[in-house]
Amino acid sequence: MKIEKNRVVTLSYELRIQNENGEQTLVETANTENPMVFIYGMSGLPDQFEENLDGKSAGDDFDFKLDSNAGYGEFDQNAVVELPMSVFEVEGGIPENMLEVGNFIPMADSEGNQLQGRVLN
Repeated sequence: MKIEKNRVVTLSYELRIQNENGEQTLVETANTENPMVFIYGMSGLPDQFEENLDGKSAGDDFDFKLDSNAGYGEFDQNAVVELPMSVFEVEGGIPENMLEVGNFIPMADSEGNQLQGRVLN
């Protein structure tokens, strides 16, 4: 069965970003135990992301690159928010190494939308 509009898609992947020096940083992983699942054409993912999946079949291995304009856009200083460290506590403490500068942390907004936060300082 091939990926096409209105089909449920399940992906495992590694998402990497490349800095101005060409160095790549792993920012997100979805594995077979915790895959990404969405409905093709209704996901809210960038259009070019979905276009790269069009016609792929179960078990296909592939990779592709998106520039920031085809993804979610350039860095937006207005999207930076300060959060108290207490929001990251788990059972009364903050997991070791969680808040190291540069780490990406899965988060959700007040409406339950999933997003990635990055520790800046």
